Amino acid sequence: MKLGNVAILIIGLFVVMRFSMPLFAEDDAVKQYRKAAEKGDAEAQYELGRCYLLSKGVDQNFTEAVKWFRKAAEQGNVQAQYDLGYCYFRGKGVPKDKAEAEKWFRKAAEDGDTKAQRRLGRRYLEGNGVPFDKVEAEKWFRKAAEQWRKAAEKGDAKAQFELGRCYLWGEGMPKDETEAEKWFRKAAEQGHENAKKMLEGYKI
Repeated sequence: MKLGNVAILIIGLFVVMRFSMPLFAEDDAVKQYRKAAEKGDAEAQYELGRCYLLSKGVDQNFTEAVKWFRKAAEQGNVQAQYDLGYCYFRGKGVPKDKAEAEKWFRKAAEDGDTKAQRRLGRRYLEGNGVPFDKVEAEKWFRKAAEQWRKAAEKGDAKAQFELGRCYLWGEGMPKDETEAEKWFRKAAEQGHENAKKMLEGYKI
């Protein structure tokens, strides 16, 4: 066999081996999630889906992410419902399907996911995919704001930041820059980077 042919054969074998083996060995967290997920634990199914979506401790695989998000979503996990909607909206692991995406986003909103509630509120406010309806928009903004207030008052930095945004933009409550600053500052004092940026960016 000629030297050039040998080199081509070696390269070919390397390519086959590379793509037949995972880039990363599963870490301990992924193994634990998988073990619980395969027993039907919805939270573990969601976390395993996130690992595949974000390549955390395992090779990125959108198809696997969708598989585990769906299993968790069908058990009522609102975070999985939202992320499944996201996958349909972006065409990650499934063909793009806006109708299916909206179905899961709305399900998440109805089941209490604040991201989905804010998203649905904005779609009604913009008339994007749904008829323009300011009253309906305000309903969903208010649902999200009420949840963020409860968590913010218990000291949750992310909720404090989100509540600040509600006051700044008048989503679910009257616009109030003084209240916005108060909650951004509380979050910033706990190290929330986006809250610090909001204080600097809006000079409030």
